[in-house]
Amino acid sequence: MANQDVTRIASNIGALNSLWALTSVNKQLGVAQTRLSTGKRINSAADDPAGLTIATKLNARSQGLQVALSNIGDAKNLLAVAEAGVGRITDILVQMKNKASQAASDTMGSAERDAIKEQLNAYAAQIDDIVDQTAWNGNKLISGNYKDTALSFQTGADANDITNVSGLVNLAATGDTGLGLAVKSTTSEAKVGAQATTVLSAATTSGTINANLTQLGTGTYTVRVTVNSNTGADDKIELLDASGNVMNIAQSDTGTGTVAKSWTTDLHAGGDIDFGNGLVVTFAALTSDTAPVTATVNYSAQGEYTVKAGGSTGNALTTAADYRQLMTTLEEKLDTVNGIMSKIGAFTGRLEFKEEQVSAAQINVEASYNRIMNANMAEEQVNSSKFQILQQTAIAMLAQANQAPASLLTLFK
Repeated sequence: MANQDVTRIASNIGALNSLWALTSVNKQLGVAQTRLSTGKRINSAADDPAGLTIATKLNARSQGLQVALSNIGDAKNLLAVAEAGVGRITDILVQMKNKASQAASDTMGSAERDAIKEQLNAYAAQIDDIVDQTAWNGNKLISGNYKDTALSFQTGADANDITNVSGLVNLAATGDTGLGLAVKSTTSEAKVGAQATTVLSAATTSGTINANLTQLGTGTYTVRVTVNSNTGADDKIELLDASGNVMNIAQSDTGTGTVAKSWTTDLHAGGDIDFGNGLVVTFAALTSDTAPVTATVNYSAQGEYTVKAGGSTGNALTTAADYRQLMTTLEEKLDTVNGIMSKIGAFTGRLEFKEEQVSAAQINVEASYNRIMNANMAEEQVNSSKFQILQQTAIAMLAQANQAPASLLTLFK
């Protein structure tokens, strides 16, 4: 800084020195006030170019780790959905084993075993329903889609920091790749059962359902016919459910048209009659008989489940030995399902460790960013107070320096 020479007034060096000092103080005071206003140490690239570069990278990594933490939370929720589905299937398999154990005892008669078989069939259908509904964003989790193909979770800030989950086998009750506990019919079937007289010679299913009717459910139905003569359309046809209730049927042999509780037609020559609800029966030629005659029909709707003794390829469930074989099969399937539950638990535990690791990393990266990018508010407040005082003294000294040349006027008196 140049020395002041008051005898040379063309250039007021003292005032220039004071002005330079005031300008410098104003600049530093502005920096301190900006930092106090924004809370950041670096407010422009000129403040600290290298620090800004490092802080930008640290901030990007910190945000990436925050997204990874969110991904890990979503992955844990996804696995929780899968775990819930597997848990419910485990419960059902235990109940199926208990029912099979009941039927394996000769304290049960054929009617009781048939009732238990119906329960087992319903349980198998529920297992498939659970498999179908155990999904995340439309992706079914325990249907075998992720047995060999892995579920991939982005669990870190880097592109290659991923966690894969695979080995989730198909737990459906049916299918070649599932548990194989039951078979599911792909078409409807109808079979003629016991009959008092030769009423029906055959029973099949129809591909067309009358618009005023719905398809029959699985069950045993009774066809009742009242023959009034050898000729003429005066023979009445009725269809009864298992409880003896008369059902609506189509009033035409093609299943079309209006529907009613009965239909009057000519059966003396026999023929096919489509009831319009999925059932088609072939009547034998009926002679005059005013007393109603009946025949039973066993109808199985499409999608019917049938649990087998040794799995989907085993024997039908009939005897106590069949149910004992089913108990062994169910024990094997329980081992499979428990293995998947263990796998899901292991993956969930791994994600919990990953979550702790990523959380700690994110905190440390954020701390590094904070030290570089953010201002020390206490320090900046001290600097602001210091520069405000220096600003006032610099203004006072500039005023004095501007008055100094006036002292030379005394030489001219």
